[in-house]
Amino acid sequence: MKKGFVSLVGAGPGDPELLTLKALRRIREADLIIYDYLVNPEHLRHAKNDSRTLCVGKGFRHKLMSQQKINRLIIREAKRGKNVVRLKGGDPYLFGRGAEEALFLRQHGIPFDVVPGITSAVACANYAGIPLTHREHNSSVTFLTGHRAHDEALDSIDWRRIAAMPGTLVVYMGFYNLSTIAGRLIANGMRADTPVAVIEWGTLPRQKTCTGTLKNITLLVARMKLEPPCLIVIGDVVTLRPKLDWYEKLPLFGKKVLVTRTRDKAGLLSSKLRALGAETIELPTLEIGSVPDFGPLDAAIRELSRFSWVIFTSSYALDAFFERLSRLKKDARWLRDIRIACVGPDTAAALRLRGFEPDALPQDSESAAIPDAIRAKEGSLKNLPILLVRTNIAPPTLEKRLRKAGAHPHRVTGYITDRARPDSALLRRLLQNPPDYLTFTSSSTAKNLTVILGKKKMTRLAARSTVVSVGPQTSGTLRSLGLRVKVQASDHSVDGLISAIIKDARRGG
Repeated sequence: MKKGFVSLVGAGPGDPELLTLKALRRIREADLIIYDYLVNPEHLRHAKNDSRTLCVGKGFRHKLMSQQKINRLIIREAKRGKNVVRLKGGDPYLFGRGAEEALFLRQHGIPFDVVPGITSAVACANYAGIPLTHREHNSSVTFLTGHRAHDEALDSIDWRRIAAMPGTLVVYMGFYNLSTIAGRLIANGMRADTPVAVIEWGTLPRQKTCTGTLKNITLLVARMKLEPPCLIVIGDVVTLRPKLDWYEKLPLFGKKVLVTRTRDKAGLLSSKLRALGAETIELPTLEIGSVPDFGPLDAAIRELSRFSWVIFTSSYALDAFFERLSRLKKDARWLRDIRIACVGPDTAAALRLRGFEPDALPQDSESAAIPDAIRAKEGSLKNLPILLVRTNIAPPTLEKRLRKAGAHPHRVTGYITDRARPDSALLRRLLQNPPDYLTFTSSSTAKNLTVILGKKKMTRLAARSTVVSVGPQTSGTLRSLGLRVKVQASDHSVDGLISAIIKDARRGG
């Protein structure tokens, strides 16, 4: 039997982009991922399709499974030959049970490794604009746990020694003992006016930071209604926050945005939105598949010399075309006399990766602009033979425009677009807690989400959120579905859509 292996992996503080490359590789290789309550579920999306995931709920005042049961579970699965990842928030060995689990594995002869994670103290403080060290303020940092299972009054801590230590003090899991911690430090000689910051959900768009002093921090935290998980930072470096706070000042900080693109393209939009401070919910409404019969596309490629232009309205069409070109044992030389038109920057970028520069790329990233872009190159479209590689559900609008201009378009299907089947739990959460913005990058995303949710639920969701459209064609579809489009991108692209959201957020949208 294959011998199992266990990786104790630090998932970092929460921001999905703070996962290390090694942690990412371990997650992708795992047969079983046993994760804690505070681990961002986004990390689990990297798991392979047949991997099992299990939340054991380890967190302060949040336990689904005892440590003894977790240990036995890890051992049992490893002995069955499984590749097990024990995914823990922050770093496995810092105020967690990672070291105890490692000793248990060693005791039972199970091979393991440890993948360090970015610890919350460093990450949360950085995202709150607080450097833990600064040459003019301090040169040391002390980490302290503010929760001890068998010592709720924290009597076992040498408070006199802690209070006398220079530098920054960072307290993990101290939220429920904040008043006790502040009182003990003051009573043991620390200045009552020592600056303090309490950071809730650090590194995530829901982050909140409360600053004060040891004397008043408990009152201020109560007024802000902060809740755990929180990190406490104590020391003069907290005074640098007004100058160094960057995260909470991002243009989309605290905004929640629904992304409805296909799964493979949702990540790009989500990544750009997160970089601007937004929280994203990915709910792909489209799935891309291969056509059952490539005969028509293959025939068009074999007879490519009879066309003057090829039009690609998406990167999927382009990928399908070049894949069939390769399967037919043809290369770039086959396109030497062909001019290529693209719709949108994504499609143009995909074409450039193939070594081609688009001959026509309208600034308006909608297919309706293609005829004018070709006319600008040719002077006239009269009797121009044009090949269109499209999806099965694309409307005939473009062909009609080309024919009206005198061209002879020939359409072939390069790929299949189908409606996705999102997780029902995600749909329930979406309806219960609507995002600030619903984004639609095509008519298909609008139609499919409406079908997925149902007309009534979609109308209710749109009424509680701001509907954002990439361009006029998509906006027209949304309005035909009875939905009000409040924001439309002036530049009909992903970047244009993001810019439109930023403008609306600045207006108080």
